[in-house]
Amino acid sequence: MIMYSFMSDGAEFLAPSINKLRATTLGDVGNALMGRGPMSPLQREFGTSARNLANAIPGVGPRAAVNVGRFAGRAMPLLSVLSNVSDVADIVAGDESLPNRITDFLAGTGGAVAGFVVGGPLGASVGFSAGKALSDGAQWLFGDKKTPEQRKMELALRQLQGGGMYS
Repeated sequence: MIMYSFMSDGAEFLAPSINKLRATTLGDVGNALMGRGPMSPLQREFGTSARNLANAIPGVGPRAAVNVGRFAGRAMPLLSVLSNVSDVADIVAGDESLPNRITDFLAGTGGAVAGFVVGGPLGASVGFSAGKALSDGAQWLFGDKKTPEQRKMELALRQLQGGGMYS
């Protein structure tokens, strides 16, 4: 057993992960996103849930339900990445205020951490989207329910009525 000094910078712990990352090809990433590699436990659980749901639909046979579940489990990584791209684009280029964006980012990050603990990298991806969705829902539920365009129109109307810029 190798003993490390408390003064270590931790690089020796990262070496195996860095070597694995260096050996990863674009094809490996594509296979993972397309669900061609081994399924993670989270994917299997999601596929099982989708199969059970499809099996409960009248007229759907057990064999078709298994195929639906397998497809859902295999499609999960790609759909999760697409959702993450959409979420990040909304945070970066959205028309919400800065505090709303910060709240979305923090809720997404919290969801990613919780998801990682439960389901690894795929869980983190799903958790980020779930956290951001929760934040968006809370902002809609407890916010003033006005879009930025509506706020601009109200300001312009007040200005036209002679109320000045900040009344």
